Amino acid sequence: MAGSSPLMRLPLELRELVYSHYFEPDKSPPDDYFGGGKYKFRFELLRVCKSVYLEAQTVWRRENVFVRIETPWPQAVHHMPTEGLVPIVAIGSPAATFPHDHALISISAPTHHHYADAENSIVLLLHDLPLFCQVWYYSALSHADLNSQLAASFALRDPYYSADPKPVALALQRKMLLPFGVVRGLYRVEFEGPWNDGVKAELELKMKEENPTVQKCCEDAIGLMEQGDTLLAASPARNAEAALELFKKAFYAIHIIIDGRARRVMADGFFYDYILTGRFSGQAAATIRIILRIRLVARTVLAYLHMQESLEAAFWGMRTVRIMRQALDAEFEDFLGDFVGSGDTGLIYARTAIAISLLERSGPANWKENIDCKDVAEADSELLWELAAKNLKSVRREAEKNRALDEAKGFGVMVPPSLFAKGRMSDEKSAADSLRHMHLADVEE
Repeated sequence: MAGSSPLMRLPLELRELVYSHYFEPDKSPPDDYFGGGKYKFRFELLRVCKSVYLEAQTVWRRENVFVRIETPWPQAVHHMPTEGLVPIVAIGSPAATFPHDHALISISAPTHHHYADAENSIVLLLHDLPLFCQVWYYSALSHADLNSQLAASFALRDPYYSADPKPVALALQRKMLLPFGVVRGLYRVEFEGPWNDGVKAELELKMKEENPTVQKCCEDAIGLMEQGDTLLAASPARNAEAALELFKKAFYAIHIIIDGRARRVMADGFFYDYILTGRFSGQAAATIRIILRIRLVARTVLAYLHMQESLEAAFWGMRTVRIMRQALDAEFEDFLGDFVGSGDTGLIYARTAIAISLLERSGPANWKENIDCKDVAEADSELLWELAAKNLKSVRREAEKNRALDEAKGFGVMVPPSLFAKGRMSDEKSAADSLRHMHLADVEE
């Protein structure tokens, strides 16, 4: 029967491609509980017949390598997928009884007598392990004494041939160990099982490296942002997608994770420091990070506009608009626009107004719901233009004002003519001009 089926008449190489595609897991979208999503695998194919079972099982085992992580604390295993956007296979009790992991990483706090508990486990696909390690890295940046109290044990095993374990390829061992190279300053590191000595030494060497400083993080971010600006200026339509990727990398450089529409701001405590040398010498790293975040949001909205993705442009713009309108009082919002944002706050309002205008004109009927703004009054182009005009009223914002008007014209959007009339644009200096040093252009001088 199996030999007469169309599948079994294909060459083995093609059948394995079919199995490989079939076993690609579905991943639930990020949510409040499983921030990075949860994988779901299909196994109905294994019940077709014995021949298919044996062939498909080989592909399954080859292409799906699992790692189990145990901690002493239930809140720790929930923090990883929720805050760090780490996709998971299993969590809690199902993870504790999961039989297919190639490596078990046990995390403990021996100085406090807290030891790994199987009930506080998560199971990850191997290719997501770097995300887990990155979240641990961020936590250690925010809490300088964290890793000095933690120990990690790495156990290697063969989940399918425990009685007669097969050697684990060096390439696979490196993928299981080396992501932990960013986890530095641990109280103790132990290895169990047939780990290769060279791979262990490579990990230990990486663990001794220094973490990048806040200065490097901020300078890397603005460098990536400027590369994106150059691409957009050269050919907006052709280069918008590549520029957007650079803006995402710039967010990542200052420890902000972007995954689709999900965003997580990590390692806040790390930026509570001053930059002593370089481009931002003498400035508070937290302030520079805020400036960069505002500038990157403005550029992200523009990139999506050039990609003709008005929904995404509106989503990213409105999320920041909501934060500025709801979380800040009016006085501080003016301060944000006049100083910290260096004109980019006004550009966020203007570019979001452009996106909303395009959606009001030809977007889907449920566009407000699609940008998660169904009940938010600010999702109105006229109001957004008023906010843009308010933030660009200073004579020092003339360049940004003209840019916003040119961009609106380029996208075929009409701006309410009275908003940017010369009589409405004030050239008076704010009483807070003593804080002018917070302009990004000035702090770079």
